[in-house]
Amino acid sequence: MPKKNTIKRNVCVMTIAGAILFSPAFVQAELGDTVLVMGVEHEDVKTLQQYLIDLGYLEMEETSTYFGEETHNALVKFQEDNGLNADGSFGPETYKALVEIVSKYEPLTYSRPLKKGMRGEDVRKLQERLKVLGFLVIDECTDYYGSMTKEAVINFQREYGLKVDGIAGPETFRTLNLALKDVTDSTILMQSSRSGSFINSIGESIAKAAREYLGCKYQYGGSGPNAFDCSGFTKFIYGKFGIELPRSSSDQATVGTKVGRDELQIGDLLIFSNTYRKGPSHTGIYLGNNKFIHASTSSKGVIISDLNSDYYRKHFSYGRRVF
Repeated sequence: MPKKNTIKRNVCVMTIAGAILFSPAFVQAELGDTVLVMGVEHEDVKTLQQYLIDLGYLEMEETSTYFGEETHNALVKFQEDNGLNADGSFGPETYKALVEIVSKYEPLTYSRPLKKGMRGEDVRKLQERLKVLGFLVIDECTDYYGSMTKEAVINFQREYGLKVDGIAGPETFRTLNLALKDVTDSTILMQSSRSGSFINSIGESIAKAAREYLGCKYQYGGSGPNAFDCSGFTKFIYGKFGIELPRSSSDQATVGTKVGRDELQIGDLLIFSNTYRKGPSHTGIYLGNNKFIHASTSSKGVIISDLNSDYYRKHFSYGRRVF
């Protein structure tokens, strides 16, 4: 799928593990007005902690007004991932980076149909969301709706079963917002399951690692880290956790334990059949909430898709638990 730009320095694109639902309360807060450092007590610390929790950098049962070592370490990691001065203090630059990440998931507001040749801030916001979802490959978003934006809209419309005309109208806006919510919901599902029940930490870690490559380009025979085909992507991600998979999708379809759709857990390997050839022919990684990540096509790259879509529901065969 088209790829997105990276916020991380050494990753193809911004990790969707950092995706959170945009909160109006965050906009209204005074967070960022006061420099926060380890040892201080301030009401803003609770807000900062909550967003670090939502972004997957901090784990704590209850937020507080105290800026302790856990908050400091989480903030240092956030700063490192986003190319900031990793000193553990929360000042204007870190605040700006946090806002930029969160704002990319704010629902779009429809005011006019957008099409090729138009300009405006609404075009820039549209491009940002298309990048987040993996449909637009562009270094910097602009206010101009050019051929690349039109192609990204067409790919999005085709993927989600909309009228394919390259015009971002009300139905495209509505579906974009739903797609953004789906991505953040699957992240929240991962976070809410940390404490227990059916999702283990290895599966969560696999899914999180896979998200870091969201938007990387597709290349037949690609094995990473900058380009992948479907089985190259799954082999690469699982390999990070010492899980050695065969190279081809047909061989990957035989490893581990076979599981049905109703038994899928986060991190499971997914097998699809009869896509471009008979038998197992495509692979992905399950993220929960009926979402999975995979290296799709040359026009889309690494994206998140829905198992309930007509195409993938038809071709899904089974999962393989390999951890």
